[in-house]
Amino acid sequence: MGSSCDSLGLLNGRGTISNGNEPNRSNTNNNGNTCNDGNSGSYHSDESIDQITVTAGDIEAGVPVPSGDFITEGGRAYVTVKLWCWGSGASDTADIYLTKDASSPDWEPLDSITCPGGGAQTIVQAFDVPKGTNQSIRVNFRYSGSASTCSSGGYDDHDDLIFTVKENPNFTPSPTPAPTPVPTPMPTDANDGPPPSPGGVAVYDGELGAPKCSFAPSCDSGILLNGRANINNGAEPNQPNTLNTCTDGPAGSYHSDESIDKIVVSKASGGELTEGDLVTITATIWCWGSGTSDRIDFYYAANANQPAWTQIGLRQVCPGPGLQTVTKEFVLPQGSTQAVRVNLMYGSGSAGVNSCTSGSWDDTDDLVISVRPNPSIQGLVASPGKSKHDDVQGTIVYAAKDAAADMMEKELQELNQSTEKPTEDDDGSEGGKGKGKKGKADKGGVSVGTASATAKYVCTKHRPLTANICDEGSFADDTCTSEGQRCGKKGKKCWFADCDGDEEANE
Repeated sequence: MGSSCDSLGLLNGRGTISNGNEPNRSNTNNNGNTCNDGNSGSYHSDESIDQITVTAGDIEAGVPVPSGDFITEGGRAYVTVKLWCWGSGASDTADIYLTKDASSPDWEPLDSITCPGGGAQTIVQAFDVPKGTNQSIRVNFRYSGSASTCSSGGYDDHDDLIFTVKENPNFTPSPTPAPTPVPTPMPTDANDGPPPSPGGVAVYDGELGAPKCSFAPSCDSGILLNGRANINNGAEPNQPNTLNTCTDGPAGSYHSDESIDKIVVSKASGGELTEGDLVTITATIWCWGSGTSDRIDFYYAANANQPAWTQIGLRQVCPGPGLQTVTKEFVLPQGSTQAVRVNLMYGSGSAGVNSCTSGSWDDTDDLVISVRPNPSIQGLVASPGKSKHDDVQGTIVYAAKDAAADMMEKELQELNQSTEKPTEDDDGSEGGKGKGKKGKADKGGVSVGTASATAKYVCTKHRPLTANICDEGSFADDTCTSEGQRCGKKGKKCWFADCDGDEEANE
């Protein structure tokens, strides 16, 4: 028991990777399911968790501030994780979990944090210390994939740190809300009562903070989601229309920049939405420029009153410019009041524990649906959502990494956190002028007027090695006049190097 708990060198490395065998691997709680590390790659070239520390205190203005007191029930603490991130770091994410009882772990998600860069990185996450004297942090560090307590990638690392908490007899945790009861259907006669509604149009539910439909074969948000935040000519009614802490981006204008205009949940067969039905989510969205810079996520939650979001399939790219329709199918789980969520983002945002992104042009909207019970699946189908227990780890998958995809993801993440866009015809897509982001082309540029006679360039999507530029490049000309300038289709840029000593003449 103390003011902090530090793993020091006990977690350093991963599995049996070259030059970095982790001591006492896999360092995950034996009271949970087996969680083995991936053994692909080598130490401090590929992913590893090197150290975890839990400290009494809080994060103030982004800076960890230790309190100097004991880690105490009902107090605040923060976890510091030292990682080695591969490539640009954009493909690596740390899922951080907490359990109040290490002897019987029920993992509660704290956050999912994308590596801020490549190589040695440190991330921090604050949390409320729950009741319990023997607690544990788990970090699930993964290359690509979805949030999990125990992922199965060949480069993934999973480590726990168990720490002792000082008892606080005056601390009484808030009671856990009782689950929403599932109504039992009453026997009906085919000739009794009015026919079911042909469809459902949502009304805004002030308690939930999002549009909601009563029982019907479909649920349509109507005009309740149209627009985004307070953007020019397109302020969204009852914004932000989400069940938990999500705020829409305020930048841009209506039907020039991104917005979610409508969400519909429907089923192909007749009857009201019922547990076990295969349904389709249809999102009507506005995509900026050519659409190639925008991404869409779909989620569902089995209980809208206590949403635990589960992503449906993979992130999609806008299919084109302007008004577009995108869809996803999923099977309705158990639960009488469910919800679906759509994330529309410029670039690629990190959804985190709340499953919403924070970019200046991002829009997140929820739609709550009423679902009839299905007695045939009661007790047979578990309610989905993020598991509080260990995920059962499947066979570890050993697959090659994609360096080009990593760099592209990094560029998309930078777009998501930017505050400027190029003009619509300059978004780097095929057919666009390809000038690139405003102000970016001149950063560190090498112009013809200032470059030495030995400066060369190549026109490609990602920066090559300097030696490759000098071996394969051309001298500055009308195609490329400065570093970062767009020079071709699909995001190609000019990359310069000063090739001193190259004997090739300037043509």
